[in-house]
Amino acid sequence: MLLPVLFLFGVITTMRTTRSRLNKGFSLEDRLAGATQSYEPNPSGWRGRWSQWAPHEGSRADSYQHVVLDLGCGKGEYTVECAAARPDTLFVGIDVDGVCVVRCAERAIAQGVTNAVFVFNEEDRDLSDFFAEGELSAVLLNFPTPFPKKKKAPLRLTYLDRLMAYRPLLAKGAPLRLRTDSMPMHEFSLTQLELAGYELLWNTDDVRSLFPEEPWSGYEQKLVAQGASVYGFAAVAGPEPEAVQQTAPLSLVSYLPDDLENMAYVPHGMQGCVRNMRGRNRNRRARGLPEWKKPIV
Repeated sequence: MLLPVLFLFGVITTMRTTRSRLNKGFSLEDRLAGATQSYEPNPSGWRGRWSQWAPHEGSRADSYQHVVLDLGCGKGEYTVECAAARPDTLFVGIDVDGVCVVRCAERAIAQGVTNAVFVFNEEDRDLSDFFAEGELSAVLLNFPTPFPKKKKAPLRLTYLDRLMAYRPLLAKGAPLRLRTDSMPMHEFSLTQLELAGYELLWNTDDVRSLFPEEPWSGYEQKLVAQGASVYGFAAVAGPEPEAVQQTAPLSLVSYLPDDLENMAYVPHGMQGCVRNMRGRNRNRRARGLPEWKKPIV
């Protein structure tokens, strides 16, 4: 086993945007410029040599043993805590939200964690622009935005095309790991793993029971307090599929359970949809009609 901290590598209501909650005097550019100890403005320049990363185009006397990507790193609590536990590993957090990125970098600086670096990928550039083949020891997807609607399925971090793009960047045997509060997102992601030729290492509806010592993020704490379970899996790239074709239903509505009335927790982003579906079925029952069945689309 390469790493004793097993969880890192997978062995064994409408919310306001971050930017909408800022003070009027907030300058993203100024804050990023002041956080370059843990913010990397030129990620492409480190392609193939992240194990030597140091701030301000510096270099390390010794290489990091592993490079781990936390894709969609949010506010960075999880990334920074993982980095603090593994000083031999560089954690690269990437997010499309610049406010999240600056807060991540400032968090790492404030906590004195030097092996966590953050990248602002505003244009959702291909990860091969930033990382060379086989450079990543793991890819972590922690509570990624589920984008429930069919038309936005390609934005999901576990969409088939994205899973195929991760394959060459992962070192041999390096895991891709998902954690989510969304059972539909979890089920959809399993279909995508199969289509992209990944092989499961583990799969669970209670990640916490497998890895009780895993760091918490504020977001996860909030969801669990609302009754969420944490679904997840770890998988490695198997033989590349001969044909890559999307055949799975793309709307997350298709992955909801049939019994919506007894669904104790509704994942974020699907509350309105589930509320409408429950109301429709109640109306149909009151009229003596059979229940409406969710579409498979």
